[in-house]
Amino acid sequence: AQCLAQVMRHERPDVDARRRDLVRLQGEFRLRLHALEKELLRALNASQGSILDDDAVVATLETLKLEAAEVARKAAETDGIMREVDQIAQSFTPLARACSAVYFALDRLAALHPFYQFSLDFFNRIFRDAVERNANLDGIADERLRLRILRRDLFALAFRRAAVSLHHDKQLALLVQLAQIKLRGDEESEDGDAGPSQEAWARLNADLDFVMRDALLAAPSAPADADVATELAATRVAGVAASADARTALAALAQQLPWCRAWVRELGAESDSGADEWAAFAASDEPERCVPSAALLADGDALSGLPAALALRTLIVVRALRPERVLAAAARFASAVFEGAMGDALGARMDDAGLAHIVADEADAATPVALCSVPGHDAAYRVDALAREQQRGVHAVAMGSVEGFALADQAIAAAAKSGAWVLLKNVHLAPTWLGQLEKRLQTLRAHDQFRLFLTTEINPAVPASLLRRARTLVFEPAPGIRANLLESLASIKNTAGPAELARLHFLLAWLHSVAVERLRYAPLGWSSAYEFSDADFACALATVDCWVARAAHGRANIDPARIPWDAIRTLLAESVYGGRIDSDFDHAVLRSFVARWFCADAYGADFDLCDGVRAPEGIAPRDFVRWCEQLPEHEPPTWLGLPPNAETLLLVHKGRELVADVRRLRSLMDDDDGDDDDEGEEPAPNAASAATADADHAELPAFMRQVELLAAGFAAALPAAALPPLSAAPDAADTPLFRVVEREHSVAQALLAQVRRDLEQLRRVCRGECKQTNHLRQLLADFNAGVVPQSWLVYTVPRGLALSRWVADFVQRLSQTQALAQSALDPQARIDVWLGGLLFPEAFITATRQMAAKQLACSLEELHIALVREPAGVAVSGLKLEGAAWSDSVQLNDGRAEPLDSCYLQWSKDACQDGVVVPVYLNGDRGLLLFQTSVPVGPSTDKQQVVQRAVAITAA
Repeated sequence: AQCLAQVMRHERPDVDARRRDLVRLQGEFRLRLHALEKELLRALNASQGSILDDDAVVATLETLKLEAAEVARKAAETDGIMREVDQIAQSFTPLARACSAVYFALDRLAALHPFYQFSLDFFNRIFRDAVERNANLDGIADERLRLRILRRDLFALAFRRAAVSLHHDKQLALLVQLAQIKLRGDEESEDGDAGPSQEAWARLNADLDFVMRDALLAAPSAPADADVATELAATRVAGVAASADARTALAALAQQLPWCRAWVRELGAESDSGADEWAAFAASDEPERCVPSAALLADGDALSGLPAALALRTLIVVRALRPERVLAAAARFASAVFEGAMGDALGARMDDAGLAHIVADEADAATPVALCSVPGHDAAYRVDALAREQQRGVHAVAMGSVEGFALADQAIAAAAKSGAWVLLKNVHLAPTWLGQLEKRLQTLRAHDQFRLFLTTEINPAVPASLLRRARTLVFEPAPGIRANLLESLASIKNTAGPAELARLHFLLAWLHSVAVERLRYAPLGWSSAYEFSDADFACALATVDCWVARAAHGRANIDPARIPWDAIRTLLAESVYGGRIDSDFDHAVLRSFVARWFCADAYGADFDLCDGVRAPEGIAPRDFVRWCEQLPEHEPPTWLGLPPNAETLLLVHKGRELVADVRRLRSLMDDDDGDDDDEGEEPAPNAASAATADADHAELPAFMRQVELLAAGFAAALPAAALPPLSAAPDAADTPLFRVVEREHSVAQALLAQVRRDLEQLRRVCRGECKQTNHLRQLLADFNAGVVPQSWLVYTVPRGLALSRWVADFVQRLSQTQALAQSALDPQARIDVWLGGLLFPEAFITATRQMAAKQLACSLEELHIALVREPAGVAVSGLKLEGAAWSDSVQLNDGRAEPLDSCYLQWSKDACQDGVVVPVYLNGDRGLLLFQTSVPVGPSTDKQQVVQRAVAITAA
């Protein structure tokens, strides 16, 4: 309503004035009617005897009746005029709704990261700039055209200003969310006789709901679609549906979306129809541009006039068949919705000109500018550069101590009077003082030119209320080896020493760049997000300078063989960089890099930094900088020691994160829309109330109806009966393996009962048959967002696992638990176990160790585990080898995960010394290490490459 009033005041001041006058008149009429009622009551109260005999009362009644009739007539006239005014204002309602939706979309971004805080004042500035200070409206008189420009510029301005406050990989999630809001407004503002038909909008909404409610993929398959995945396995189109995941996704598309059924079945048929187009799609570097039109328009040409719908269907197809291109397809969808208006804004990074604009036009004396950086990156230099450019005085204070607090208070007080700038560095070290700063800013009367800058790491200690008050900017280091190298080399100030020191500095910069850049590929690059920072590079420089100066004894040159390489390698690998690493396998990667680059051979003319990259020649620092400037902005992952398809794996992961983020934002918006509808549902105790509940169910929000269907599908997918009771032979009941299976059985049985109970209660809530509790509210929110409820996470699953995939995985785990419970569990019998499907795989491994120790009559400490391919020990299944293939020996591949058909856990007293030790993780997150094993390596395979590529085995 506030947005509508402001738009009307600016666009139609005449109508707005009439509306305000009518509102005032209506208020006056109501007030007069109320006064007449009071006069009537006073007259009746003052009468004595019969009212009909009192002439004064009768005269007063007649007067009041006439006057009330006149007031009522005038009020009716104003009501008619008000309806006309409201009809005119109705054309502005879609814009007002878009404003409200954009604000709440910004407000809900905090669900993605606690630093994404946006205040109402922040949005009001966007709204005023889009409506009242919009240069694109100059000379435009047509009302409908002005409204289209206002809507377009509102979305564009909101995204541009909010994007600089988000991490780079979260900007697309906001853009897709805004695209959904715009599509909703476009549908509401259609005239009916022009533009897409209602059928086209209905199809678009169905496709959008499918993308947002991916959990529906877990619903039971229809009988007609049960064999789709099997048919696709024999497709004749090269590269299409080549993986089991792609075939499963296509089967889900055929089940849920009618327009997908024909072309999905065609892929699995013997026909060659469209095979060339699909082959081109599979081989293309930009498949989102060449999806066969026969697939997109399989249900007719109704969507041909709606580019956004075609782009959305392209996203659906790409997500199923080429998941590494989801980001590109999502950007293409947003571009179609906004007609290309956002192309330059997406992915843009904050530069000096942008910071100057924000300081001058978007911030004021009461709004601090918060420069938030990822750990290891400091943006304070940008403020210093801006102050020099604008010839401004800036008082910098380092926070973190009591003295810093006092200096900051004094600097703010002085600068607020003089109009100077204040820069407070590392304010995340003073969270308590920041709370006081926020209160002080509320009452501060400062000079108009006063500006307060805060630099902080992205740290949860910073109060959210301060972030909402501030103009927050997120700074991240530029990606790529080239950018990191140039930044590191530019930070080297001390160039005194032997001439050979410049090459050592370059090698340090290369090591630092590789270490930082591999963080982008976590958990493949590093198993954890280690906080490698500029301080580590500075410490490494000081270490190298010290040891080289000690060996050079003041000479201008030093023989590379005389450089203390052992000391430098040890300090770099064990202290400077190795001190941040807590994984033995990550430590092995670091030691491999240090050993390769920090040696006397690095001064040879044919020294290679990595495959295909020869070290630069030269002895002066400028020579190395010039070489770095010639590097490409985006390097292949092989430069980092990673497999060739590491970038593809990274894009697949980011695509999944994008869909999860958009789904989470969508669910929060749905919750807001349905808050008024799902409050206070009462039980239906009889048939009449049940019929009322059915009528109410039809009025429930759409997301609650979807949740009910989802819960019904999940309930049907679960086993029909409880797990059978666990029994064992007398001689097996006391074995370690039986105790493990007993624990698995009891936990699975309890979890199955809880899941069934929650699903049933959730369905009753969605039907309006019972009241919501806090637990059920959380279940509704989780189901709507497609995330696994916290109460169901009794065992470890991959991060971000979708609810639908969790249910399918849980059903498979129950099947294995049931098979184990029905077996005799004879200690002498072999057990083929899906290791990753156990609820507690560590306990199973420990049990096998205990049994082996008993059989070999030795202590547990004497045993060593090995994963072998020959039948010996306990058979395990479901393992995958990431980054290599294993037949007779391990051979590196392009990074694909190869399934290991048959493997056995073997415990022995002798540790295997051959081959390379690789980790065995529970899942692809590489967060839980189960054990480590030695694998044989062929003579043509470099063991150091196996280490650097982080080859590992996953159990799930």
